[in-house]
Amino acid sequence: MKHLFIFLISISFTFSESYLTKADVFLTSTLEGSNNNPSLDIAMEGLALATPFIEFGTAGLNQIRNENLMPSFAATFGVQLPIALGKYIFKRKRPERNYKPKLWNSRFTPSFPSGHAATTAAWATSTALASPRMIPAMIGYVIISGYSQVYVGNHYVSDIIAGWGLGYVVASFIYKLYYNNPGDSGVIPQLRIAIPLP
Repeated sequence: MKHLFIFLISISFTFSESYLTKADVFLTSTLEGSNNNPSLDIAMEGLALATPFIEFGTAGLNQIRNENLMPSFAATFGVQLPIALGKYIFKRKRPERNYKPKLWNSRFTPSFPSGHAATTAAWATSTALASPRMIPAMIGYVIISGYSQVYVGNHYVSDIIAGWGLGYVVASFIYKLYYNNPGDSGVIPQLRIAIPLP
């Protein structure tokens, strides 16, 4: 009886995984751009290319203005290691792309999780935690940024959702590490960069 139960559970996971995979592929192909609207195509491609510059640039400028290590900087850069580990552990191939990009669009690394989505979620989460009035804007930014990656054919929907989850977890952990530590002495880590001058 025990072996039959294990067998039935295994079969159910197999079929559910197959069903979920098919649903993911179908949803991704449905949301992918069709090159029918040049203005929307350029806007989505531009957003897909611009988001890393927005996030790294904003986090970097925020850090330059502050002597203490800022959670947005730590989260935006700190999420890069788990992204790389996830990509090369899962080694998922990128989706078959039917969309024809008009701008430069690279797909060098594996697909899962989406590095763009994870970085966006990490930056947006840390920004929203620091300034709760920014929550609606950050949610909107995360959604449109993730959609742009599916629209241009770079990622499956599941890659985006996993990236969002990863970014949120990393940013929340870093924020709590800085501000909600019960044994906190009130000292925030400082980032000091020394540049030797000739």
